[in-house]
Amino acid sequence: MNSRYITLTPNLYRCIHQYLLLISLCLIAYQTTAQCSGSVGDPVINQDFGTNSYQLPFGKTSYQPVGGCPNDPGTYTIANFLFGCGPRSWVQMVGDHTPNDNNGNYMAVNASSTPGTVYQDTAKSLCGNTTYVFGIWISALMTKYACDGYPIPPNVKFAIKDISGKILVQDSTGNLPLVTEWQWKHYTLSLTAGPVPSDLIISVTTNPPRGCGAAFAIDDITLSPCSPSTISASINGGIDTVDVCADYTDVWNIKANYTPGFNNPVVQWQSSTDAGKSWTDIPGATTVNYTVPHRLSGVIDYRICIAENGNINSLNCRVASNIIHTGVYPLPPYVAPQNIQGCSGKDYYFPPPDPYAFTGFWTGPNGFNAPSTNAVIPAIQYKDTGMYILKNIFDHGCVRFDTFYLKVAPGTSLTVQPAHAICEGQSEILQASATDEVSYLWTPNNGLSDNTIANPVASPSSWEIYKVIITNKYGCQDSAYVRVDVYEKAVADAGPDKAILTGDTATLNGTVKGAEINYYWTPNLSITNTGIEKPLVFPAQTSMYTLHVESNVGCGASTDDVIVKVYNDFYIANAFTPNNDGLNDRLHVITFDKYKLVKFHIYNRWGQVVYTPAVNDDGWDGTYKGLEQPSGIYLYDLEMVTPKGKKIIRKGTINLIR
Repeated sequence: MNSRYITLTPNLYRCIHQYLLLISLCLIAYQTTAQCSGSVGDPVINQDFGTNSYQLPFGKTSYQPVGGCPNDPGTYTIANFLFGCGPRSWVQMVGDHTPNDNNGNYMAVNASSTPGTVYQDTAKSLCGNTTYVFGIWISALMTKYACDGYPIPPNVKFAIKDISGKILVQDSTGNLPLVTEWQWKHYTLSLTAGPVPSDLIISVTTNPPRGCGAAFAIDDITLSPCSPSTISASINGGIDTVDVCADYTDVWNIKANYTPGFNNPVVQWQSSTDAGKSWTDIPGATTVNYTVPHRLSGVIDYRICIAENGNINSLNCRVASNIIHTGVYPLPPYVAPQNIQGCSGKDYYFPPPDPYAFTGFWTGPNGFNAPSTNAVIPAIQYKDTGMYILKNIFDHGCVRFDTFYLKVAPGTSLTVQPAHAICEGQSEILQASATDEVSYLWTPNNGLSDNTIANPVASPSSWEIYKVIITNKYGCQDSAYVRVDVYEKAVADAGPDKAILTGDTATLNGTVKGAEINYYWTPNLSITNTGIEKPLVFPAQTSMYTLHVESNVGCGASTDDVIVKVYNDFYIANAFTPNNDGLNDRLHVITFDKYKLVKFHIYNRWGQVVYTPAVNDDGWDGTYKGLEQPSGIYLYDLEMVTPKGKKIIRKGTINLIR
């Protein structure tokens, strides 16, 4: 084969692509970067990409900003919530790397064959002979579905350079893997500056090969001074958090310890009143020991900084210890002594504790002691009179002692008689009495003749539970409950009259009410069951049935009648006189029990329908649309279905007479 060129078919191209990708993944292994073994100071550079609509300053990157997903090659976005990017082949990007950073952003980059500077910054006026550590958090974005399943994995490089651009130290992530969710990883570099103060450049770059892919996210880029030794602080021998009440008497001594590593170290204590967002040097606090001034309130954090002699005044040179938290909280508000009263012979329940106290304890005469919640003296006596103290314990060790003087007064006792059940509409006298002179109060007032006397007349409409409270002249009370049951009266309702044709049956629609009742129908003729509310009847001629209801608890008896009319044939009147004289004023269609009226139309001489019955209709009154119709002959057309499904059809004439 003499040709210098090979034609790449799509399948051959895919095979070569996979082969090169495999070689790339094998050759570019992850390199361990140098770590900072000592304490770290405040960042000289701290890029966390802000919150909400933050934008990078000009010149920090060579990529182009876009809104939303950076789907085009060579673009980036600053965001905290992206999904569906790639499109739909990148992981969902919800929230940034920084813990507890509300609305914090990250930088999402789509390099995709576009080499460039992802981020670059300059740290100025760094101290000589000081170690600095660079840190960056990086996460891959692409899933296995990116680029139709053949993505180019990104390889992010980072370096520290001198001001001329010479690389002093560098490293890279290696090829970032395909992922199914966020995988933030922390990468670091460290560098010890020379003896002369200088500026340093940190640089994050990428140079992906041609093809589709190379998408990633970065966050929290820092450059911080790093101590050759570790420095730590403790308060009163070891703890790092102290929260007390304003009446504390302890002396707080904080002390620093550091390991060897500095040639000529100096220290400086600092304080913060905004939870560590900013720090202030404490004048004169330049030894490893410091006594915290006594104060009445406020939260103040402390830490100690260390650096080589001559560098301690530069924020870019010193490193800091752990933070010592101290909080002084105000005393609970004072509560004046209170007078309380118990009633002899009754259980006395002490007032509840302060709702803001998380625990407490009562003490008092006769060796009384009890937890603050639900404290009680059973059957209190005069000997229990005296001073009681409630110890309320609040957060941070704050304590308040509340004082109560308990006086025991003569109690009172109530006696009530149980009530008897009454019938609906009846009444009963309630019976209550006390051991001494008292006032009475009955509740509720429903159905009572007077709710402030010992023996009111009760006439409730239904069962009721009454509560009576008595109060003597010392304010001592007692109470009891009385239940009055009310039985319903016996009530019979035989239902509407019925109409049937000879040989048919009707259902009686009876209903009964009352407490503890018996009921039955009479006579026991042509009826299926006299002991149910809705029996079937089939009399041969028009008959009357009576429903009887009797109360077994003495609440009366009741009867009601229903007439069952029996017709030999279906009948429609052939004339009526709608003159409002009370006689034959309406034309009715007899509706037999269990028969269905399918159609009933009345037509005038021109064939116009002038009447069709509506639901619950009372018959035709000789009008149409509110207008009286003239005397004369009208036609009707009727269709009815029997209980057995047989159709009855009738047609005829009606004479309207005025």
